[in-house]
Amino acid sequence: MPGLLVNGQEIPVEGLTIINPNDTAWCRLDPKDFKARPTPWVRQIILHTTKGNSPQTVLPGKGPGGRARSTADYWRGDPTPSAAHIVIDNDGTVACLCDLATTEAYHATVSNAWSIGIEMYQEANNGVHEAVYDAAVKLVPELCRIFGIQLQIPKHPYKNEPLRRMADGGAHCVGVFGHRDNTPQRGHGDPGDEIFARLAALGAERFDHDAEEDLAAWRQRQDTLNQSGAGLTVDGIPGAKTVEALKAAGRPHGIWALG
Repeated sequence: MPGLLVNGQEIPVEGLTIINPNDTAWCRLDPKDFKARPTPWVRQIILHTTKGNSPQTVLPGKGPGGRARSTADYWRGDPTPSAAHIVIDNDGTVACLCDLATTEAYHATVSNAWSIGIEMYQEANNGVHEAVYDAAVKLVPELCRIFGIQLQIPKHPYKNEPLRRMADGGAHCVGVFGHRDNTPQRGHGDPGDEIFARLAALGAERFDHDAEEDLAAWRQRQDTLNQSGAGLTVDGIPGAKTVEALKAAGRPHGIWALG
């Protein structure tokens, strides 16, 4: 069964139709649009819409498909290096264009080295099909489990500017963000509020990153884990050692918000 490419292995995700470069020739990145990832610690998921426009509407059902291919073809033909790891087609198909663990795709400027980019297809009328959101809320938690990324999102409303702590790419920011949260002048619709509302309904934690609410919460959790002998550095950054300590404490996959 086709799946997400991670360190050369295919990982299927229940409820999702996934295609990858092993399945079809078009489902891949152009060499100008990526390089080898320089770090093994993938700590962010960056959500995009293909148009980045607002206001958005939620369109019922699904579209006819074929838009992931047209998006990948567009990137290949664009002389400017630009692409994402994954495109969610308007019929809900997930096109994984590269190995998510080893590839740095050029999708979010200063966050590229340690993030996974997901493009959600947006129609010409700014609508996004229900099938796209349905796929996204299945995909994002699974990526969190695979990579040990905490399911936490920025507090909203969006303030029409990136998070200050993302100015350096958010080296100490872990979680799920929008393109608008890390790059100036992306606009409200990149990716819009709907996907974050759905992730919050799924149980994602919300933090004011610029007020360092995430750091405060994780320092407290690390301190609690240390009382059981975890030996963690209490820095508020839920990296690999914190994830392993959470697993040892009984939280599946080491993700706080996923039980």
